[in-house]
Amino acid sequence: MIGALAALGSSVTWALGTQIYPELSRRYSPFEVNGSRALVALPLFFALSLGVSGPEGWAGVDSGHLGWFVLSMVSSYFLGDACFLWSTEALGVPGALAIASSYPVWTALASWFFKGEPPSLQQSVGIGLAVAGTLLVILAGSRLKSGYGRGVMFGLLTSGFWGLNGWAVAEGAKGLSPWVGNSIRMVIALVLCGVASSVIRKRPRLGIPFPVLSPHLPLFAFEAFGGSWLFLYGLTHASLPVASALSSLAPVLAVPLAWLRRSEPLSNAKAAGVGLAVLGVIVLVTGS
Repeated sequence: MIGALAALGSSVTWALGTQIYPELSRRYSPFEVNGSRALVALPLFFALSLGVSGPEGWAGVDSGHLGWFVLSMVSSYFLGDACFLWSTEALGVPGALAIASSYPVWTALASWFFKGEPPSLQQSVGIGLAVAGTLLVILAGSRLKSGYGRGVMFGLLTSGFWGLNGWAVAEGAKGLSPWVGNSIRMVIALVLCGVASSVIRKRPRLGIPFPVLSPHLPLFAFEAFGGSWLFLYGLTHASLPVASALSSLAPVLAVPLAWLRRSEPLSNAKAAGVGLAVLGVIVLVTGS
């Protein structure tokens, strides 16, 4: 139960993070935004890894852990989150989240193909509802902006990358504390974001300038540190399909948050699509 609640909590932190990250990505690259997230979270994770687990908590780290975590961060901070932020430019946050958050579907299918665990009838219904909701969101916003198809493409890519990230985190974190596992992930994130920034900028930056970042530090700490800890803990203390589904419920919070901030228009059809996708995830969770 605690693992499932942690996974749900991670979706709450991400819903709050999406209220500011897309705005920052209009002035800074996604890699600079994610570099700042890692810069804020890494010192906290490393300090707590020593304080809670002690040096012996790092003794069990091996090449297998590192390989899975590299795959995890390539699929999230490096590619997945970048595709998500690019998707929000055309779809807005609720639409991009609704499409991207269909990633539990890929997790369920991966369990089927790679572990020989086919979904039950209820899980299949949940997958179908999630896909239907995603399609409704896509069709409901098809005339909102030019480049909408590009936004949908990036949203679907995000979904695939995030699904792969969940799988890699669950495999890579076995036998490690969330503090140690996330410390490793953040180091890898900094390396990847630094390389990407050096490629796209003549004067690369590892993160957002501090004067711009400082007003948002509490949110960055809450999401990048707290959310990452909840996400890893949830994936390692609950079944993968359930934890993945619960961590994908950010759209149900992002829609009212965006509406309250008057930052996104909300049509009835888009709201229905988000609700249908979330219903599908709930059905998938209760059938797991």
